Amino acid sequence: MTDATAVDVPDGKVNDAPDAVPVADDESVLWTGTPRLSAAVPAVFVGVVVAGAGMAIAVGPVATSRLGLGIAAVAILVGLAVPGIAVLSLTNTRYVLTDRAASVKTGIVGRRVVRARLSMVENSAYEQSVTGSLFGYGTVTLETAGGGVSFRRVDDPQGVRALVGEHAGGDADESIPGSTNSWRRVREEVQLLRSAVERSRRRAVRAGVCGYQTVRSLGRRSTVHPLTVVRRSVRSRTGWSRHRI
Repeated sequence: MTDATAVDVPDGKVNDAPDAVPVADDESVLWTGTPRLSAAVPAVFVGVVVAGAGMAIAVGPVATSRLGLGIAAVAILVGLAVPGIAVLSLTNTRYVLTDRAASVKTGIVGRRVVRARLSMVENSAYEQSVTGSLFGYGTVTLETAGGGVSFRRVDDPQGVRALVGEHAGGDADESIPGSTNSWRRVREEVQLLRSAVERSRRRAVRAGVCGYQTVRSLGRRSTVHPLTVVRRSVRSRTGWSRHRI
């Protein structure tokens, strides 16, 4: 395995996405991957311990009773099922990264697909444990306003993170000025304004008044149209004055 740079594709994995993951015809698949099977080691350890306990019961003195044999059989079955389910879960997990979105497909019998648009990614990072640093695997996390997705225990997480960084945000940062915090403050002001307008509307309905209403916005009285307040807030927070809103 070779380390990927900002322009390389990690591990050379540019494969077709699995059928369970929706990919548009004009989307380009940049990378696909699966979690390492080493993630099942804890489950295998638990299974061995439980199955070993069952076998010990089966050959012990309590094996002469039906209850003892039943407990031994259940323990052995559980000991085999725990690692089996863990391995099946890992082999049925697929990660897909396109030039537009990151998707995670999970499920053994059914399927569940979580998709995050790269244009909505607010932060991305990768982390590696001590063993991950030694053997070249880690977890890549993409955070969005709605939650995000994680590629867990994948090879060359730094290279995958670099691919995300190249395509995250798209042209949004070039066409929309202002930081994320600035737009969050605008959203808060708009929410306050909306609440004030709604209160004024209810009062106007009760009083039988129509037209512009005097609203309370951000602790001050205003007789301007609510949209004017929004425009002023956007201009002052982000400097976006080229477009009408």
